Parts: sequence; structure tokens; C-alpha cells
Amino acid sequence: MQHLEHNREKRLFALLRMSLFNSCQEESLFENMSNQDWSDIYTIALSQGVLAHTYDGLCHLRESLQPDLEIKIQWAYNVNHIEKLFKHQQHVASELVTKFSEHNIKTIILKGHSLAALYTRPDHRQAGDIDVYLMGDFERANQIVQSSNIKVKYDYFVHSEFSIRGINIENHRYFVNPFVNKAGKYVEEKLLELAPQSVAHTLIDGAYTLCPEAFALFFIRHSSWHYARECISLRDICDWAMVLTQFESKIDFDSLKTMLQQSGLDRYCYIITQICRQYLGVNSSLNFDDDYSELAERVKNDILTFCNPEKHTEMNFIRAFALKIRNRISRKWCYDLVVPDSYWGNIWYSIKGYITNPIAIIKAKL
Repeated sequence: MQHLEHNREKRLFALLRMSLFNSCQEESLFENMSNQDWSDIYTIALSQGVLAHTYDGLCHLRESLQPDLEIKIQWAYNVNHIEKLFKHQQHVASELVTKFSEHNIKTIILKGHSLAALYTRPDHRQAGDIDVYLMGDFERANQIVQSSNIKVKYDYFVHSEFSIRGINIENHRYFVNPFVNKAGKYVEEKLLELAPQSVAHTLIDGAYTLCPEAFALFFIRHSSWHYARECISLRDICDWAMVLTQFESKIDFDSLKTMLQQSGLDRYCYIITQICRQYLGVNSSLNFDDDYSELAERVKNDILTFCNPEKHTEMNFIRAFALKIRNRISRKWCYDLVVPDSYWGNIWYSIKGYITNPIAIIKAKL
């Protein structure tokens, strides 16, 4: 069983390397594969948010090594869905930027749709919400949206939420939560300092994206927060690989390392960088003195095996709370060894939040 899982993992990363970096084909890995072998890779790629990337990779293989037509059709069908959704999100984002521009509001696109711009095929990077930061115009933008009879929700103080043509949009009051601990406060202050240096977005006319150092710092903070609480996916590892390679000549790595050290995010950054080096073949100038090879292996295995329950909106209060606690307990080692956040500090912060808003226990990811 372990041998099969090892081969499956090697094939998965080989497909990603071929897709992202057009690496040398490792065809010997794909000889004598059964339909079940391909179905297993399909299932993992789907759950890890890299379905379109792995499809691009398998298309690099000679036809005799590719899966049967039935599997390829299923794969291609879902990739086509990813492409259509991305195109729809791009149109919505463009409309939103245009609307805000009419009111002299500068729109910085965060997360998915700025990360997608780093890929050869932006529409093959699976995106979720559209995230924006509006340079101090948080409330005014919400009023503009509401004036179009669109409901704006304020369930989380870091950002508001609203939906346009089925696409969820998060309007950030803050880049990250600055109140949870010193790391959050430091990163928020640095991002506010660097935000005026934002650059034109390459995919959305009139929009902006963070400058390279701010882009990388925001990604690491946002990613580390999610990793400790609910794990991340291979999509996030691929995103960081693209940040490292596409910004290689643009990032001042000494400046970035200083910010990472000051925020306590250096260990997490070095761990996922090690994963990118070892499994995706990334060659980056972001060097570090400490050896996190063993911890990087543990984190990689965690990413591939962690099962995060879906949101449970119809679950009773006690059951939802019990699952939340079980999930938090299973993630304690991540706080202890990987991220700068305090395990007990985050528990206490969550408790305070649930006291003021008990329904959040059910709404939160478990």
C-alpha cells in the first residue's frame, strides 16, 4: 500500500512539474498504469485544487501513456468548467473595478485572481472568491454596492461580503487580521506601508496588485493562518512556487527575509519553499540557514492526507462545536512547530468571538 501511495505521489508531482515549468518528461513513471491508477490521481488532483494543472501535465505525455478516453473526457470536461468559471469571474471583477473607478476608488485585487496572473494558463488556476482591498474606501464601496440593491454582509470584521451574478466578493477592511497577535499586527502595518507601491494588474484593466515584496508577505501570512487552522492544499504550494519563480528578479529577498523574521513567519515560509524545491523543482534565491527538511516532509504529508470537513450549516450547535474542537486539537502540532501563532492564544481569541457571535461556531469551517 505504501509503495502504491509513493508512486501515486511521484506521478502527481511529475505532472505538476510538467504543467507549471514544462520540465523534462518523466515517462517511465507512467508506464503500465491502470485506469484505477489514473482515477486515483484524478481524485487527489480534484481535492487538492490542481485538476487543470495535472491535466496540462498529462497532455505532455505521449498518447500511449495517457489514460483511456473515458477518463480523459471526464478530466477535460471538468477543466472546461474551471475555465468557464474563471472567465465569468474575470468579467465580474472587471465590472466591479470599472464601477469603483467611476467613484475614484482604487481596487487592489488580492489572492486568487492575482496569483492566477503568474501562471502560463491563468484560467487553469482554480479560483474561489474575488478579494479586493480599496485603499481606505471600505465603507464607501459597500454603500456603492448597496445602492445597486445588492445585499452586503458583515459576518467577519476583516471583510464584508456580497455576491454579483453568483460570484462571491470579499471587500477587505484589513489585509489580514491585525488584532489576533503580533504577527498579524506587524504584517498589516507593513502591507499598509507597501500598498501605495501597488502595480497594474495584468489580467484586469484598471485594477492593481500588490508589489512583489508585499505580494509575497501577504501570501505567506494568509497561507500560514489557513494552514494551522484547516490545512492548505497543493494549489497553495503551486501558488508559492509561481511567486518564487515569476518574482525571482523582482523581489528584494533580503528585505523579504527581514519582514518574515520580524513577523515570525520565516519558518513557515522556509518549509513551504523547501517543498517547492524538492517536489516541484523550484530554484529560488530565497535561501535560509536552518534545515527544515524533516519538518517540510511532515507538512507535505499533512497537506496530502488531511481531511477537512465541509461547512455544516444544518448541524446542531453541540455537534458543530464538538467537531470544531476535535479539528483544533488535531492541528496543535502545526502551531507548535510551523507557524508563529499561539495555539492557546487562538483558542482564546475564537472563544471571545463566539461569545459575542455564537452562530459563528456553526458557520465556521470545522
